[in-house]
Amino acid sequence: MAADAQPETSKIGAVIYLSSNRPLHVPDFLSEFHRHWPQGLLEKTGKELHRAFFRAGQSNFALELHHAPVPQPITDSVVHSTLHWPTAGATLALHPAHLVVAGSVERGGFLTLACDLTRAIAALASVTDALAVCWLNGSALNPAKKFTATAREMFDTGLYPLTLWVAARFDTEAGALQTKGMAQFEAPEIYLARQPDPAPLMVEYLFQVAQYVLTSHHQIKDGEKMDSPHGTMRIKSTSGGDRGRKVLILEPTHR
Repeated sequence: MAADAQPETSKIGAVIYLSSNRPLHVPDFLSEFHRHWPQGLLEKTGKELHRAFFRAGQSNFALELHHAPVPQPITDSVVHSTLHWPTAGATLALHPAHLVVAGSVERGGFLTLACDLTRAIAALASVTDALAVCWLNGSALNPAKKFTATAREMFDTGLYPLTLWVAARFDTEAGALQTKGMAQFEAPEIYLARQPDPAPLMVEYLFQVAQYVLTSHHQIKDGEKMDSPHGTMRIKSTSGGDRGRKVLILEPTHR
């Protein structure tokens, strides 16, 4: 999947921003992966011009090295709305190259593919001159070191590293915090209404709700209530949104 293409619903992809045009040494990549996940499978399965194929866990993916910057529209679309990294634009402005990692969903589903790709990307970021990783399906942008550290920490605790896959956005006009990227897992986006600002505590809560939605077998229904750091939240709607996507809207209850 080219970096300038929108990810298809059956694919998951990411771009790794690089600070140099240094070639990728595949044995280093394989070694780094197995050092942190010794029980995991990672093997090279094929090669074409400018592209190599691998299998990680239950997933197959392709890896491409591009001696050119990430297309500017992709970078522009994420750096200005990345809440946790206000200097991302300046950091990435002069990067000369990038890696594209993309896999297609197979029998394991989207979550399995996301986990397998994340482990591979964390290993790639550790053995390259990586600056940042952008998860295309959720437009989630993270510094490379943070991506690697978060992946290792969350997988070690048995949780999904959602902040690497799903972006948090603040709609100033609507006064709302919302996720972007839950749809890739066929799950509803989370929308926290009536928020005065993107408070870190509520951003963390946003991802806690998203984690619950992905891992709980309980179907959250319209009218239910949930506790939050700022009081009780009422679920107003579980459907709607742009292009018919499902949305889970949480609003503070009246005191």
